[in-house]
Amino acid sequence: MPATNQGWPESFGFQIGGCGPCYILRVQEGSAAARAGLRPGDEVLEIEGQPVSELGCEALLALARRCGNVPPSIGVVSRLQRASLPPGPRGCFGFELASGSPPRVATVSPESPAAACGIEPGDYVLEVDGMPAMLPEAAAALAGSCGGRALRLGLLRPQRGAATGDPAGSGDALRRDRRQKAQEFSRKVDDILGDQPELKERVFTVLKQYAAERKVECLAYALCMVLTQESHQHLIDNIRYKVPPPCCRGAIKPWASTPLPPVRGEQR
Repeated sequence: MPATNQGWPESFGFQIGGCGPCYILRVQEGSAAARAGLRPGDEVLEIEGQPVSELGCEALLALARRCGNVPPSIGVVSRLQRASLPPGPRGCFGFELASGSPPRVATVSPESPAAACGIEPGDYVLEVDGMPAMLPEAAAALAGSCGGRALRLGLLRPQRGAATGDPAGSGDALRRDRRQKAQEFSRKVDDILGDQPELKERVFTVLKQYAAERKVECLAYALCMVLTQESHQHLIDNIRYKVPPPCCRGAIKPWASTPLPPVRGEQR
């Protein structure tokens, strides 16, 4: 484990990118980041309890490298989207990748399987058939090996307003995204806890308390106490706050240091 944060995040085994918000694009197998449960497609929400969703990559790096804790605690929410593309005519899926790591969608053919699944130019392709895809050549090779089967992709769509550098567009996109995430998260809560109104209320009380106090340790502990059944695991996976092990307090169970919902008015 590095003695300082000067090499963060690469020295801890992961890569970030983005113009505000920032996203985790790669996690090295066996690294401290992988052991902490960070995953490609996670959006960085907080560093040491400080909201960072509006920070670009350089500002986020500077903040993390100044932190006293090694490594700094990091709060994230998963933004990875899953898509299953049936093969089209001649086995084609209807999209092309640009060069770069990780690969991004360059073009999408109209009326293709990719278009029908909502894939857009600019989307990151982080997984192909469950395998990490860090290079376009690797992604293309995995796609070509489908042999007539559906192609399963793990996609990340960065917020468009932030990517263009347009402050007005960024604000509008962020508000839309938060509304959409909040609606999606509420639906998930209804699906899992729909017949348990008291438990639903306890979950939202915990999230409201976190929104007011921004204390990751209290959030993780409270969720451990509220969501205790195996059937709650899918919901826990969408309220996933990650705190790297060196910074964990004893009260935080490993699985609970894991997608914080849309506590800022949202839930990807």
